[in-house]
Amino acid sequence: MVREQKNRVYSYAAMLLRNQAEAQDVVQESMVRLWQHQSKVEQAGAPMWLKRTAHNLCIDRIRRRKVRSEVGTEELEATSTDGSPGPDRLAESGRLGDEIERALGQLSEEDRSVLILREVQERPYAEIAELLALPMGTLKARLHRAREQLRKKLIRAGVTP
Repeated sequence: MVREQKNRVYSYAAMLLRNQAEAQDVVQESMVRLWQHQSKVEQAGAPMWLKRTAHNLCIDRIRRRKVRSEVGTEELEATSTDGSPGPDRLAESGRLGDEIERALGQLSEEDRSVLILREVQERPYAEIAELLALPMGTLKARLHRAREQLRKKLIRAGVTP
């Protein structure tokens, strides 16, 4: 089960944290916690328990990061709106992915996590709602808001559909 889940947990953590080393730490810490609590966690519920633990660890790291450095976020916001090139130029220079990543990074951790879980990892709504402990209506509203915010940020950056 650990081998099966570690790549999913890593991919989610890496996208949410935007830092490979921190994502690896989250995966390791999640696995250690699963091991420590194996007597309390049912086999069938272990994958969800592991994902929820990883999610909580990511959120904790993001919050600690914000407390340490508000300046980094301000610099990121300032660079995203400085005379952004058009979509053709972005595609040619290979920066389209960077623009998407930058726009994702500007979203709140709640919005970023629902987008990553649904759009990148293609998780079902029910699983996301359970993982984030959200009512289905709240999840759908948050996902809609997150998509709209991402769309607006990408348009501002010169990336259009």
